[in-house]
Amino acid sequence: MKKTTALMCTVFAACAIAGTYEPPSAAVSKINSYRSYSELTKAAGSMDLDQYAYNMTTWQISNGGFYKAMASKYVNPYAGGQKSEWRSASGGDLATIDNDATVQEMRLLAVRYKATTNSSYKSAFKTSFNKAVNFLLTMQRSTGGLPQVWPKRGNYSDHVTLNDDAMVRALVTMMDIANKTSPFDGDITDDATRAKMNGAIEKAIAYLIKAQIKNNGVPTVWCAQHDTATYVPRPARAYELESKSGKESAGVVWFLLNWPNQTPEIQNSVKSAINWYRKTRVKDLVFEQKKGAFTVVSGKSLWYRFYEVNSDDYFFCDRDGVSTKTQDITKISEERRTGYQWASDYGSALLSAESAYLAALETMNAVEVEPVAECGGAECSTVLQGEDFLTIDGKRESDNKGFLGEGYANVENAVGSYVTYGVTATEAGKYTLYVRYANGGSAARDFSISSGEKVLFEKGSMDATGTWTTWKTIAVEVELSKGYHELAFTSLGKDGMANIDAIGWLTENLKVGKAELPESSSSIESSSSSDETAIASLKLQTLKIAVVGNSLVLKNLPRGEFQITIHDVQGNMVKNISSRESSVNLNQLKPGYYLITVRQGNWILARTSAKISR
Repeated sequence: MKKTTALMCTVFAACAIAGTYEPPSAAVSKINSYRSYSELTKAAGSMDLDQYAYNMTTWQISNGGFYKAMASKYVNPYAGGQKSEWRSASGGDLATIDNDATVQEMRLLAVRYKATTNSSYKSAFKTSFNKAVNFLLTMQRSTGGLPQVWPKRGNYSDHVTLNDDAMVRALVTMMDIANKTSPFDGDITDDATRAKMNGAIEKAIAYLIKAQIKNNGVPTVWCAQHDTATYVPRPARAYELESKSGKESAGVVWFLLNWPNQTPEIQNSVKSAINWYRKTRVKDLVFEQKKGAFTVVSGKSLWYRFYEVNSDDYFFCDRDGVSTKTQDITKISEERRTGYQWASDYGSALLSAESAYLAALETMNAVEVEPVAECGGAECSTVLQGEDFLTIDGKRESDNKGFLGEGYANVENAVGSYVTYGVTATEAGKYTLYVRYANGGSAARDFSISSGEKVLFEKGSMDATGTWTTWKTIAVEVELSKGYHELAFTSLGKDGMANIDAIGWLTENLKVGKAELPESSSSIESSSSSDETAIASLKLQTLKIAVVGNSLVLKNLPRGEFQITIHDVQGNMVKNISSRESSVNLNQLKPGYYLITVRQGNWILARTSAKISR
């Protein structure tokens, strides 16, 4: 598509539109790592996966979630006792999203729901999955964040939890459910639930943007935990103080990079976070956790796990808490030096993805113009949209982008499937039709064209276009008698026809739908005297009629009142207007093609066909 700065619409050309956002490939690849459920399949080993998944449903906690590190337990069904090592104040089991818990179970349930042929398993998997969906929706705080545990445990796990990407992993699963991304593309849940998921994600994103730590008014990154109500950073374990987190913040940025609706707020959040990673990058240094020490390595980069909330000073901390905070790692215990990831290369991939992100935003914000319908290298003078059919053995669709108008015709995959269109030939003769189509199949698809019992075009081929969003045009010639025809495009192969987007032509002698034919000797309808005929002829020659936008404009009007009749393409009169004005508003008409006739008394003064759009 060609980029343009002008926003223009014509009757047959599509309006200029903004492009869609395509996340950088590095962001897509990174987010895929949050979709794993291999811990479960590895634990299942050689046992039947349906049986394993069914056993798993018996371990589901009553609130719909699961506890963590349970993969080995699912080899056997639940036989009593606690389902979680964590208990609520009332003594009930607590579920979590920590360490992939709940979200990985949801993925396996969806995979087996699609694959199993056992109806009992299928029902159990669907029920269990939707209980887990409800768990995610219910655990979400009113401000939008997701805690690590639900119901409340009474400690740091009740905070909104970014630690170990807990909230991010849950959001990726929620996004996949909302978008019907495999394995959630079937009927395992309904559209109403998907809409709830989408709303929950929007709410969560709003929380993340509000929680982003600002230094001197400039957004930076996030803490591993944030307060549910106030958004401020919160501590976790004794050595995990309030901070800016070099590790957990990266996961938030990767998720935001993948979110399709790149609002100005999201763009500012992402750009600010990447700027922070650029600013805090430490070159030529690595942290070796086994040694609990830093080593100089040329070409490497690292970021620290923790930075002060109000500055970019890094720190380490021992199990005794804030009193042991230091920038000298040798001053904390060996157990902590070697037992925690204090630094790593958290940001290089984000910095590398920045240019692709900015390019994607530029493409999204660019104004593009969809191609017009072309007839042999020229713009078609008339276009019959593929979705404006009379009858079809198939359906109207708008899923595959790149079409003109509002959609296209998709016939059934069968010999004899068809779609029909109405046209009127004002003169008998041969007409060249230009058919715009897409064929994402692997082979050409053959078709014929007929009018009633008469075959007009015995066999044509719509070659494969590679994808269903790639559109091509072929020319076919049909011979039509004068009058109205219903052209039937009929499939000659078992795979049906290609999708038909539009049919265009250059001649003015072919009209869309049912159109009144001109008189053989004159365009004037009357049985009056020759003097009256001469007067009417003069009026017809001077009156000018046109549709501009959604208004009918007349020039060189005769004196006195005149009548305007408007018929749809089926020949039904939809409007009858008496007027003396030079401009008549047509806003009440639905979008579509119409035949407009202007009369005065018994005389037809002007007639035109036009498309009304919005």
